[in-house]
Amino acid sequence: MGNRPRIRALAALLGLLATCCGGQAPSRPRNAILISIDTLRPDHLGCYGYQRETSPTLDALAAAGVRFDDVTAAAPWTLPSHASMLTGLYPSHHGVKNHEERLPDKIVTLAEEFRDHGYQTFAVVNTHNVGAEQFQLGQGFGDKHFRYIVETEDDAKTMRLKTFNSGDTVVATAKELLRERDEDKPFFLFLHFYDVHSDFTPKSEYRERFVGPYSGRLTGSTTQLVKVRDGEETLNEADVRWLREMYDAEIRQLDDLLGRFFAWLGEEKLRDETLFVVTSDHGEEFQEHGSVLHGRTYYQEILRVPLLVQGPGIPSGKVVTTPVDGVDVTPTILALMGIPSSMPRDGLDLTPTWSGGTLPERLLFAEADHNNKIDGEFVYDIRKMVRRGDEKLLVDSHTGKDELYDLAQDRGESHDLSGGSPDRVRDLKGELERFLAGEVQGEVIPPPTEEERKRLEALGYL
Repeated sequence: MGNRPRIRALAALLGLLATCCGGQAPSRPRNAILISIDTLRPDHLGCYGYQRETSPTLDALAAAGVRFDDVTAAAPWTLPSHASMLTGLYPSHHGVKNHEERLPDKIVTLAEEFRDHGYQTFAVVNTHNVGAEQFQLGQGFGDKHFRYIVETEDDAKTMRLKTFNSGDTVVATAKELLRERDEDKPFFLFLHFYDVHSDFTPKSEYRERFVGPYSGRLTGSTTQLVKVRDGEETLNEADVRWLREMYDAEIRQLDDLLGRFFAWLGEEKLRDETLFVVTSDHGEEFQEHGSVLHGRTYYQEILRVPLLVQGPGIPSGKVVTTPVDGVDVTPTILALMGIPSSMPRDGLDLTPTWSGGTLPERLLFAEADHNNKIDGEFVYDIRKMVRRGDEKLLVDSHTGKDELYDLAQDRGESHDLSGGSPDRVRDLKGELERFLAGEVQGEVIPPPTEEERKRLEALGYL
């Protein structure tokens, strides 16, 4: 396939940008939409250089706005990473690292900032890790305007829960909320999609386009991939290729859905007055370092995520190579909307990166891993990542092992430099210790119920 479909999609989306206001966009967005696509790797998107046509809609959004090339997630799995995305705080500073901790009331979320400045706030989310009431990620939305679309259903064949793609329902619910809004007031909408996450179940039309012949035993289920991660099963080259292709099919399926949603926003005269921010909570492993899924490691296939920003007052076609972080999402959205933050946050306002300025020098961190199986027990938060520029250190508190990588020379993290660089390791570990000295304790909640445990197990989180 050539580039024509992508070019046509780009032209169609750019055409929507001039459908109102006489072709003149306002200088500041009236509304804001934050879209989180769970488990989305940037290196599987065309705008990040991928050769398969998985993402014409997101490619067009990137071409019409700013694309951040080097973005680090604050955690390698959904719950703590989204808590960071929606607060601008690292897990050690918002206290949500596992399923028995919740976001403290004293933390003012992105949605609460919008609500307190007169915005209507809406959310449609598609996973227990974001939607379950006890984690309190819905602060600032209100019960009627925070919708959790359950991502699991009973599988009659296996008598177990399985996940399925609910993007259509997420979009339909978002449209319903926006139709019922007060048109005299601006809004903030948060959408979370689980469609790219396993189980891999793309529709036949996308499977035919992206997935080649395969006669192996894989089904794409999370349950099966957990067995691979735990060493109970192994994969060959054909298995890994099939998984990647199924992943690509799911990305394109969701990308087409987003294209239809963006077109609807244009029809509703909302497209040109709205800020769009698209990102993810983490990536996915396809055995780059010997494993699958996510949550346990801090290599780039897990921590590097996309970040696209487009809307009034934002330049088109800009690419930012400065390393940034998922904790920057909340401060950046607030700055773009002209809303002052009511509390200190770890993240930074990224607008200087595309307006001729620079960011202060800082280190980036990632933490709160989970489901590490050690001596038959599952433990969490035993690994940490600290990064200064292209220098990245991985620390394992259980094994005592350190790994040091130079991402400028070794993007695949295949050459551990820690043995020959003890001073650099010691320096970065000292920075990590200083960061952890400010750790706050999470607010403890009851452990998951049996029903919740079954759901979390189906999602690969127990």
